[in-house]
Amino acid sequence: MPYTDSIHWFLTVFFFIFGSLLGSFSNVVVLRMAISKSVIFPPSACPKCDHQLHAKDLIPIFSWIFLGGKCRYCKAPISVQYPLVESFMAIIIALSFNKVGLGLPFVCLSSAMAIWFVISTIFVRGEVLKHQPFVWAILYSIVLKYVIIGKTLFDYNFIIALSIAILIGLSIIFLKKNKIEFTRWTSLTFLFFFYFNASIWLILPFIVVIGLLEENSQQSNNQAKWMFYVIQLLGILNNLLIR
Repeated sequence: MPYTDSIHWFLTVFFFIFGSLLGSFSNVVVLRMAISKSVIFPPSACPKCDHQLHAKDLIPIFSWIFLGGKCRYCKAPISVQYPLVESFMAIIIALSFNKVGLGLPFVCLSSAMAIWFVISTIFVRGEVLKHQPFVWAILYSIVLKYVIIGKTLFDYNFIIALSIAILIGLSIIFLKKNKIEFTRWTSLTFLFFFYFNASIWLILPFIVVIGLLEENSQQSNNQAKWMFYVIQLLGILNNLLIR
């Protein structure tokens, strides 16, 4: 059967739905990693009343909408993070397919952007106080680009991305004097420039973020974290939309 535009858009919708399911699982990973709990057992339950959720409560995006953002059983509010993560992950998978089609490039692009997104979400929540998730994200990205895809290691882009990341990380450790903060900020900065084909002028929004952190108030810290998170999301979308 010939590959037509209709088939292409059908598959795009299919991968959007698949991506929303992956986003639902990503929510579980993000939340349970924060409390060092298995992502498989026990089954999903309301964090407020601990009532086990059923299939109708776990439909990505739509369950939150139909329930009005509240638990079916105790009426406690459900964080808007759930539908937003599910929606963005769905967009990542659908746009990855729409950009490169089926095959190894699709697997590489979608998985790389998905991991970048999950790590960014873990960062902005600030609950996972471990180095490993961020280190593994960098290692996966390097293996993916230089082993699976076949690029030259330590090329110009790699060196610039690493240099800028270390510069930002040193600024953070000077301001916060916290090793885990160094790992978190350095890792995401590296991923941004690593996938963005590092351009020096892109460091400007990062300088603004550092400026907010220098104020050293809770409000400015939160603003800096969310601005940094938005920068990551824009970087992901850039990789998916620019051919």
